Amino acid sequence: MSFITAVVLICLTALSASASTFYVDGVNGNDANPGASALTAWRTIEKANAALNPGDTCLLRAGVYADTQIAPARSGTPGNAITYAAYQGETPEITGGKSGCIVNLDQRSYVVVRGLKVHSPTEHDWVVRISGEKAQHNRIEGCDISDPEGYAPVVIADKASYNTIAGCTVHDTGHGEEGSGDCIVLNEGAHHNTVTKNRCYNACHSQIMAINGSSHNVISGNEMCATDRAWAGAGVNLGLYSDANLVVGNRIHDLGYITDQKCAIQVNTAHNLLQNNAVYNVGAFGISLQSYPYGGQRQEAIGNIVANNTLSNCGRQPLLILSKVDCISRDNRIVSNLVVGSPRDWYGVHAWVMIFDTYHLTEPAQPGRWFGNVFENNLFFHSLPGEPGMVLCSHRGGTTTWSVPELETKFGGSFRGSIEADPQFVDPARGDFDLNPTSPVAGGGIGAMLASHDD
Repeated sequence: MSFITAVVLICLTALSASASTFYVDGVNGNDANPGASALTAWRTIEKANAALNPGDTCLLRAGVYADTQIAPARSGTPGNAITYAAYQGETPEITGGKSGCIVNLDQRSYVVVRGLKVHSPTEHDWVVRISGEKAQHNRIEGCDISDPEGYAPVVIADKASYNTIAGCTVHDTGHGEEGSGDCIVLNEGAHHNTVTKNRCYNACHSQIMAINGSSHNVISGNEMCATDRAWAGAGVNLGLYSDANLVVGNRIHDLGYITDQKCAIQVNTAHNLLQNNAVYNVGAFGISLQSYPYGGQRQEAIGNIVANNTLSNCGRQPLLILSKVDCISRDNRIVSNLVVGSPRDWYGVHAWVMIFDTYHLTEPAQPGRWFGNVFENNLFFHSLPGEPGMVLCSHRGGTTTWSVPELETKFGGSFRGSIEADPQFVDPARGDFDLNPTSPVAGGGIGAMLASHDD
């Protein structure tokens, strides 16, 4: 063994040996105690914030910790995170907060928060805040987080990167209004973060949003829904230059009932991948690629890939491609999706499987101008038997409808390899999108990847 290797091993051993476990008990603890056991626990989280060093763990006993905040005085290090966790078999509740949040990881890295109930009974800007370029490699996992009077229970912002929100329940935020309340927000250049396997519900605006240049994030394996239609906003929103994000393997259902414009997934940005998502029982649109000016800024859906998604029972159209003013949704690829329309839309009239909307463009676009968008190997089906015209083009001269065979005959460069057929889902109303053995896409072709749609 070389001298350098020996020194490294000694240093690593010293770091491991220095890691300690401390306890906080808001009922029976005392900050004058050493905090090294459940019987000698500290009383306050503030004591733990000041004392914890890299590698240390703080176990919180059951109870309500009011008007306090998780805010470690220092960061952890790679392999030696600072951890705040629930004592085994108990669920401590942290409520009230300070300075606008309850978990404050501003410019902090390598901090883990696990198994806590974090709840704000009064209005806060956020409940969990991870912010700043130095806020990296933090992990919030297995927590119950809510903020009924606020705007966003979880915020990752200001170029924070490589953080993870995993296995949490994030819920009940906003004011029962269309414009407020998102469960998880990636904002102001947040990048390379992961939001995975969470259950997000009852947000009035959207369940998960990436905005203002938040790119290269992963939104995967989450469930997004509403248990109360008064809180039923959108699912995923990608807006204002938040490009190159992955939205993969999510289940989005029973949303979009606040207005007739809410989408399960709305994309106003470029080069994102939307794959293997299941969207069903949504009051308005399923997946929507939209381009329009907002707040003096251009936002355009360009070069996105929408692949192997299942869309069923949307109150309006499962697919919407929208362009306004001089902003154009272009060069997107919609490939190998199962798209099932509903008999009637929000207004009780015909609901097409897809609308390609150029009506609001400043320079009129004639039907058949697809702006480089390609639709390939999809299955389209209307649940009202014999309904003609799967796709509607809304333009300045009125509306035009086509069936899938007509589209492929007239516009073979943009539409190819798709079919009109019943996919024969096992139980779509309950979100079971397994295919019956007699399905026209079972076992291969368009349906080759469908086994993962309901994962």
